[in-house]
Amino acid sequence: MRVRFVGLIVATLLATTLGSGCNPDKNKLLFKPQPNAKQSVDTEDVMNFSINLMGVQLGFGAATESSFEMIPQSVDESGTVTLEVIFKSMKVELTGLDALMGSMPGRGASATVTTDDPQGLKAMHAAVKTVEGQSFTATVSKFGEVLEVRGADALSEKAAAAYKAPKGLPSPPVPIRTTFRESLGDDAMKNTLAHVFVARPDKKLRAGDNWQGTMTRANAFVEATQATTFTVKERAGGVVTVDSLAQVDIRPHGDLLGSGGNGFDVTLEISGQGAGTMQFDETTGWLKDWTGTGTIPGNISVKAPQLGSQSLPIELSYKSVVKTVPI
Repeated sequence: MRVRFVGLIVATLLATTLGSGCNPDKNKLLFKPQPNAKQSVDTEDVMNFSINLMGVQLGFGAATESSFEMIPQSVDESGTVTLEVIFKSMKVELTGLDALMGSMPGRGASATVTTDDPQGLKAMHAAVKTVEGQSFTATVSKFGEVLEVRGADALSEKAAAAYKAPKGLPSPPVPIRTTFRESLGDDAMKNTLAHVFVARPDKKLRAGDNWQGTMTRANAFVEATQATTFTVKERAGGVVTVDSLAQVDIRPHGDLLGSGGNGFDVTLEISGQGAGTMQFDETTGWLKDWTGTGTIPGNISVKAPQLGSQSLPIELSYKSVVKTVPI
């Protein structure tokens, strides 16, 4: 009888120790999708600038929309997930840039382009369509860190080869292959996916807990670096809601506002804070929704012959959105 009683006590202790109440991963925000469970992913980045140039208020901006279908292929012993990422579409729009360039010294009539595609975006979209439906591979840790992207460089090379420059469009400041790789290549896609998965810490996360992270996002217009503090707002109904507060630093992407020749030069500095809210599915760890916004002050320094140096205040408003849903 005593042996049976001791056995019952030991069994109870083991059950308590090994049960879900002492699960070392409980309350961690892990990425653990089901293999072959498809997920539709849409991202959007909108940036609008406002500048007062010699008494004239000018606005210009950029918007990039991308869509993917992601399929978890396997999960290894460490919890690292290998995904097939199917590229569905990418669309870039630039607004107000012609007016801005035409208003700047050295960028007037001599920079006029006689084509119905002055930014080359129609040609770019046509080239991007040649790789829609094709895929690359991404590996993501169980903590949401994007470890590697493979195969996106090949998509960028194919799109670049398909690009046909509009007649009358001046030669771009950087090679077309570089432009497409910066938009579609392995590094570009790794940066994009970092915002889709969002790296989380190896610790239990309850309401009020926080962690730090740094991410980079780029489009055809600018590159933004975000040093972000993530704070858990609540865990309820199978959803983890997290607030984000980011220190955002913006710089031109490529030679967008670089030297215009004839001694004309422009530099851009923008730095400030943005905030957002995201929701994670607690069971799978997929980011369901993230919207971040901010209005950030900055400065443009202009150097031009006969005009000397001028400093112009500028304001950036931005919006970044990520949405994912099971298919």
